[in-house]
Amino acid sequence: MASPQVFVSVQHQNGGVTSRIVRRNRTIAVGTLVMLVTILIASLASCGAGDSARRALMMPVGAPLPPYDPSLTDASVRTAPLVTVVDEAWVTDTAEKTGIPARVLAAYAGGAVRLALTWPECGLTWNTLAGIGWVESHHGELFGDFIDDAGFMSVPIFGVPLVGEGTMNIPDFDDGNFDGSADFDRAVGPMQIIPQTWAAWNVDGNGDGNPDGQQIDDSVVSSANYLCFSSDTMTTPDGWRQGLWGYNQLDSYADDVRDKANEYAAAIGIR
Repeated sequence: MASPQVFVSVQHQNGGVTSRIVRRNRTIAVGTLVMLVTILIASLASCGAGDSARRALMMPVGAPLPPYDPSLTDASVRTAPLVTVVDEAWVTDTAEKTGIPARVLAAYAGGAVRLALTWPECGLTWNTLAGIGWVESHHGELFGDFIDDAGFMSVPIFGVPLVGEGTMNIPDFDDGNFDGSADFDRAVGPMQIIPQTWAAWNVDGNGDGNPDGQQIDDSVVSSANYLCFSSDTMTTPDGWRQGLWGYNQLDSYADDVRDKANEYAAAIGIR
């Protein structure tokens, strides 16, 4: 039988061992908890990064609306000539930064403002319209032509016949009234609108009372309305793609528009 002194000493020793075990287990538990929290945070961050990456892959960054007359309303913007909607100084500065012709940029920007007031849930941006305009006709300059100060093509633009040879097969719809050919359909103007779309969505954007697919204001607003009709909202990756799918059913087309729209946004410091 051990002496009381020895017994007490053993008690202290066991208590020390027990304390070390408790501290060790507590340290392991805390360390494990920290590790799990770290993994969770990293996982959430990864999910967020994945969403951001997917968004960047699927759609362009949205350039903000340019400055415009705050007295404009849903009703008044519908009759205002598109070229008068956006601040002229902004158009001049942004045209210089992006390389988009000022007269054409005024239409894209005015179109975005008009849709923001008449169809706000759509969320269509001017840089998306500009991306489409570049892909479709290089802002009217694809064949060495140009858009004049009144917004008209210097030489009318007509697309290739849509007869199914490397294109969609679209039978004649308009007896040539819009696209100049009663034998087949083809896209028209700087935004390359097909007759069926024009028939449903044509708009007088410049206020002359005569919707014209070769006029940039009319062409832009008509295209914008159709894009917004084709999608519930263009503020999400899926919604943006849905709108572009209505315009052209190729992922490569949407990619080209996205890339150019991003380029224009980056030119004014939006990334």
